[in-house]
Amino acid sequence: MKIVILGGSGFIGRKLVSQFRDQGRHDVTVFDRTSADEHTDVRHVSGNFITGYDFAELVRGADLVIHLISTSVPGNESGALCEIQRNVIPSVQLFQACAKCGVDKVVFLSSGGTVYGDSGRRSNKETDLPEPMNTYGLQKLMIEQSLRLSARSGGFHYQIIRLSNPYGPGQNPQGPLGLITKLVYQAINGETIHIFGDGSVVRDFIYIDDAVACIMDVIGNGSCDETYNIGRGVGTSVSEVVETLEHALPISINIMHEAGRSVDVPYSVLDIAKYQRFGAVHDFATLDDGIQKTYDFFQKER
Repeated sequence: MKIVILGGSGFIGRKLVSQFRDQGRHDVTVFDRTSADEHTDVRHVSGNFITGYDFAELVRGADLVIHLISTSVPGNESGALCEIQRNVIPSVQLFQACAKCGVDKVVFLSSGGTVYGDSGRRSNKETDLPEPMNTYGLQKLMIEQSLRLSARSGGFHYQIIRLSNPYGPGQNPQGPLGLITKLVYQAINGETIHIFGDGSVVRDFIYIDDAVACIMDVIGNGSCDETYNIGRGVGTSVSEVVETLEHALPISINIMHEAGRSVDVPYSVLDIAKYQRFGAVHDFATLDDGIQKTYDFFQKER
């Protein structure tokens, strides 16, 4: 296949590129703001994901297009209008280009942690009514709907993957995402760990290798024109993460609590039964194992 990965230089993108390369039979193009040179046999196209970009030139001849790009993250997203202009409109133009150029399938990586909103203490199913609590979730949901409409009218297939909270080696520990990665890095470097709220916020954390294996599983074996939750399906509070860190790592940890944020969903755990009906990943890395692997990586690379 000829594959185009938008956002292929990011945390998840680099892992996906490596997976497709390991299969040894694909022509892979990476589109991102910066060009990575990890693989000489991968074509890199540097550009900004903006309205008016020539997406048709980028995706022409592609069999599969994977859309990973977002210009914002939860907690630092802009207002609704800005999110629509920066993320939704370019995505619609991308999907229109895919239809025009005869792309067979488009995969969009959405957000399992923000599109559903506050569901109480219940795991979210793909059939649940989305009610995003922040503009990051709003733009993801709008892109999902735009993809469904574009696929129906444009004659191509799609898959939407609502991913929970990936962490692990390869994630920027000083970036805005990745609570566990940041906490491990800060603990190793003796930094004070800042926690928003009282630590009761619950998330579905998934180790990066498991996340990528599940994504590849959906792309290769999942039905087309469907939406899939990907996570461990296990809820862990921030306080429990900190406790696990304290028991797992041979270092002292300094914690400071700050005011909670209104954009943080109190409880976000995914129901992954739909994936489990065909998925090959059954034994997910436990939180202890994932933290230990992340710690070992930073110790080696520090």
